[in-house]
Amino acid sequence: MKVIVLVKATPGSESGEMPSRQLLTDMVKYNEQLVAAGIMKAGEGLKPSREAVRIRFSGANRAVIDGPFAETKELVAGFWVWEVRSMQEAIDWVKRCPNPMNEESVIEIRPVFGVEDFAASDPTGEVMQKERELYATIENMSADEAEIRHMMHEWSRALEARDLDRLFRDYAPDAILYDAIPPYKTTGVDNIRQSWANCLPYFPETFQSEHRDIRIHVAGDTAFMHCVHHFVTTPADHPCGQTWLRVTVGYRKISGQWKVIHEHVSLPYNPLNSQTWFITNPDVVDTPDYGQP
Repeated sequence: MKVIVLVKATPGSESGEMPSRQLLTDMVKYNEQLVAAGIMKAGEGLKPSREAVRIRFSGANRAVIDGPFAETKELVAGFWVWEVRSMQEAIDWVKRCPNPMNEESVIEIRPVFGVEDFAASDPTGEVMQKERELYATIENMSADEAEIRHMMHEWSRALEARDLDRLFRDYAPDAILYDAIPPYKTTGVDNIRQSWANCLPYFPETFQSEHRDIRIHVAGDTAFMHCVHHFVTTPADHPCGQTWLRVTVGYRKISGQWKVIHEHVSLPYNPLNSQTWFITNPDVVDTPDYGQP
């Protein structure tokens, strides 16, 4: 079973009091034992709540609340993620833990829901299968892949905000774009930026940029990503939201940072009638009927 082990905050941890060298040494030894036993999957200490924020949800409203927060005993100063055979095994391990604070403290153990706990809500198992796939992606994701995925996310948010400075922050100066619209090739980040500046006035006032089926391959200082992308538009029948697009992006690590050096955006093409073939559903790999005139 998986458990989250929560180190509760104390007045000392909330004031920013740092552990002594001896306590750090003892905690490292303890973590080494957890790792050696195959129990510890993750663990971190948390900064005081004065550096935290909370987001309060009320219907469609979101309110941001800045720390610090008063209820010290209910706050968390650190955590572990453990994989154990039973709650009793987790209890036994916590009892062996050095006191994580320089004062009286509390450690709480919380079991994590397993997929079997959601059987009634997901009788076909389809949702939980997607959840397993997500966890497999996380477990196999390198730091480089995570950085590139974050770049893609930031690109989408910048595009939705029409923020061209932010949109091209991660492009190499000599980047090349093979776009789905004319011209077939645009060279240099300034020219690519101008191309987007020319297009954005024709976009709807509200839209979202969505990637799916993302695959990223990294080898040394070179990487490439391929996926499908579309625009979720308001209104839904806006022309730019009627198809998914195939996207391939090449990256190079320059001075320690990943930069876009090549983008290729395309749609399939039916050579018998000189028309593009829209991707209306990326789960369906369909083709024209080439036997028809």
